[in-house]
Amino acid sequence: MEDDEIELISSGDKLQEVAQVLQNFIKNNESTFLFPNLAENNKRVILWAALFQHLQNKTSAPIHTLCLAAIRVLSRDKTELENLICEKWITTLIEHGGLYNFIGINEENMAPLELPQKDTAIEALKCLCNIAYNSEVARALCAHTSIAQSLVARLRIYKDIPFKDEIMLFDIKLLFILTALRSDIKTKIRDELHGLDYLVCCLNELLREASSSTEGAMNQDQHIFFTDNQQAIACEILKSMFNLIIRPGGEDSDTEADEAMYLKLMPVLTSLLYTKTTSEEKLMELRSNVANLLTSVPPPYYAYLTPELNSGETAECTFEGKNMDALQSLVQLLQYRLSNTTNTKNQCENLSPILTVMNKAVRTRAARKWLRARVLPPLRDVSRPPERGSELRNQLCRLLTTPVGAIRDLVAEFIFIMCKEKVGRMVKYTGFGNAAGHLAQKGLLGARGAAAGRYSSSSDDSDTEEYRAAAPAIDPVVGCTRPPRPNPFEGMTDEQKEYEAMKLVNLFDKMVSEGVVVPARVGADGRPEPVQHVLELRDPPNRPQS
Repeated sequence: MEDDEIELISSGDKLQEVAQVLQNFIKNNESTFLFPNLAENNKRVILWAALFQHLQNKTSAPIHTLCLAAIRVLSRDKTELENLICEKWITTLIEHGGLYNFIGINEENMAPLELPQKDTAIEALKCLCNIAYNSEVARALCAHTSIAQSLVARLRIYKDIPFKDEIMLFDIKLLFILTALRSDIKTKIRDELHGLDYLVCCLNELLREASSSTEGAMNQDQHIFFTDNQQAIACEILKSMFNLIIRPGGEDSDTEADEAMYLKLMPVLTSLLYTKTTSEEKLMELRSNVANLLTSVPPPYYAYLTPELNSGETAECTFEGKNMDALQSLVQLLQYRLSNTTNTKNQCENLSPILTVMNKAVRTRAARKWLRARVLPPLRDVSRPPERGSELRNQLCRLLTTPVGAIRDLVAEFIFIMCKEKVGRMVKYTGFGNAAGHLAQKGLLGARGAAAGRYSSSSDDSDTEEYRAAAPAIDPVVGCTRPPRPNPFEGMTDEQKEYEAMKLVNLFDKMVSEGVVVPARVGADGRPEPVQHVLELRDPPNRPQS
């Protein structure tokens, strides 16, 4: 922005000319995030002060929306933002966003004193989102205002706002930013203002509107359909709820209030997993946010993901009289994440939440049996190693050897539980080489049993005819059959065989002496333990008796 334009804005008159300057500035900088030219001659401070001077002047009301739009664009640049922001400016933005206009802010029945103009309120909220995100000073100033009470209060009266869909999205975005970056605001909204309860109500209201509206009516397959705006609002609510539910340092959250909240929350999350959206990308974004929130839900409440079907109710996926559609949605999310995670750089971020959820969900009997039928179906073709192929089992087996330890452990535990924690069954589906690390961690190397009493005695591991026919030829280390290989000693004399054997001995000795490998045996605790002499390998402890 040029000096004469800034001077015109600062003059306080000629509103039509100011409006034209602001319109040009906004149009030309919609994709701009840095304004280095404002560093000269204190132009940045002068421009910001002039814009807020107009916002605080009622005679400049015709250009308030343009002033706010200009501040929205300028606030993308963090330069000098900490020094610019003051409490009066934050209060001005809050007021233009309509967050102070409430009668009886702590009363159960409340109504807005005066609804702000739609465009002005939305631009003010966008400004608050940008500034709160980029400035710690701004967040601290927000903490000393009533913005938390106002945001929670507005959660309770959206139905009375004509343009609620537009304003609700940026209210929740602001709520997410403040609860993510200010622990005092987060604690206040969660504990004093009961924000979680109102956010659950907002999700319920979204689902109700989507199922009853003409655009969001249930489609032919009887699933609730979210518009793009409804999907965006739901995602922001879920992210805000995650901030509020997660507690630092493993604080105990097992209280009666938390139990009541989870009982309200789980049916809503289950319904969200049933919904459809305009595209696969938006659907997976919604399900990802549901999965993120589910990571903070204790396992006992996961039974609500698979509710009993009442008389006359139908579902795409059923098992033992339960609706498994929500679980099917999570499996689809897992497959989507696995297909879109091609390297180890973002493995933990992409896969950890959904794998954590699957590990919690699989611990119920019905979910375990249903998941096992889809993830570990009866084996037929055993000519390929378990990690080769595009099926879900193949993709998970490849992760058993990933260098990302957290993902490797989550995948291994997921498969282990589906196998009823039976060593032999896990080896059958993954190969001993892939499973060895997890079994060693659990002290189960060389073991055969499972966690006694934890699972039903009935077996659901029926082998196919193809598997039974190929079983004698399967190499348990790699988990598949191997083609016949030529004898490497064929045609050698005894002297040549002895020479090759000594070469192998010398190579092993060199690796041991240089610390490349350490000889080990299975110890009494079922875990590998190093040995100091070869004779220790002759009588390993806990050798299974024939």
